[in-house]
Amino acid sequence: MTTFLLALAAAILFGVSGITAKRGLAHADAHTGSLVLLATVVGIYLLCSPFWMQSSDWFSAGFWVFVLNGFLHPMLSMYFALEAHARANPTVAATFTSTAPLFAAITAILFLGEDINLIIGVGTLLTVAGVMTLSWSPQGVTKLMRITLLFASGAALIRGLNHTVGKWGLNLLPNVFMAGFVSFSVALIGGLILYRMRHGRMPASVPKLGLHYLMATGALIAVAIVCMYGALGLGKVVVVSPVVASYPVFTLLTALLIGQERLSGKLAAGVMLVVGGVAAISLSNSF
Repeated sequence: MTTFLLALAAAILFGVSGITAKRGLAHADAHTGSLVLLATVVGIYLLCSPFWMQSSDWFSAGFWVFVLNGFLHPMLSMYFALEAHARANPTVAATFTSTAPLFAAITAILFLGEDINLIIGVGTLLTVAGVMTLSWSPQGVTKLMRITLLFASGAALIRGLNHTVGKWGLNLLPNVFMAGFVSFSVALIGGLILYRMRHGRMPASVPKLGLHYLMATGALIAVAIVCMYGALGLGKVVVVSPVVASYPVFTLLTALLIGQERLSGKLAAGVMLVVGGVAAISLSNSF
């Protein structure tokens, strides 16, 4: 049950961060905002480093696994997601990136030797279906025939691999803080390089209000990553991934609470599917 609770905590924190991120991105472009988030996460881990950093961790095989993981996610997946959103309706792109738990389950079974029972399988499918329902919009469907589909599906594949690679790395380096620190440090360096290549300059300054929201988002994500890696260290990818992927529900529920979203049939259906999927996973005998 600890695995489930940590994964659920990660989903809640990721979900709430969606609200603060949206407010922050009202004052900055997505690429600059993502760099602020990454820098905030890395900064928080550095501030806490006297409590968790060990010199031996830098020389373990797991260190290099998380270097690879940071290159994949969030750096490369973030780039793919930005490209997908730039080429199509954001809700359409989000529909395809929400299939990440399916890729996580497939790679975990193939490379980690995990198995999946009927309850977890049904729960995963319900969760993915619910998130896709929440994300789906018929607008911009014709654009899916273009390269958007490749970028959105690529982001989903990489996010799924992130959980599998993360589980592998934690088996070699069981330090969730070091895992997050290395992954996000690599992503920050790579993100700065990509920004320079794409824009021909380094990021401009961000208005104070936007900076505050983006830094708050980074703080939420920093804690969420520790919870997610904690869950992966204790449990299976096939259990953790779909629970973490339910975070859009908590984004929408938070938006409802603060009056930014109105209840609709589509929202109710999506939430019910996700809740049913997560409940099924929580009741499975895999914890």
